Amino acid sequence: MTTQADAVRAWWADLDEVDRRRVLRLDEADPLPEDLAVGLAMHGVSVVPLDSSPVDGRPVGYVAPGVLVDLLAEVRPK
Repeated sequence: MTTQADAVRAWWADLDEVDRRRVLRLDEADPLPEDLAVGLAMHGVSVVPLDSSPVDGRPVGYVAPGVLVDLLAEVRPK
């Protein structure tokens, strides 16, 4: 059985360098962009949308899941 932690690691391994740099630049308070959230969801990681845009009703971003925050704590330079 795949855990959320396994799924986020698989997602990270599949990212190209450009997207990895995008993720590493995110602050904990920053919303996760839709394309990254969709990729996480496709790997089996649960993502939660933030408020919807009043213009088109789509989420304005996604909450970074705890397993992603944990992974970033490991991979970010100290």
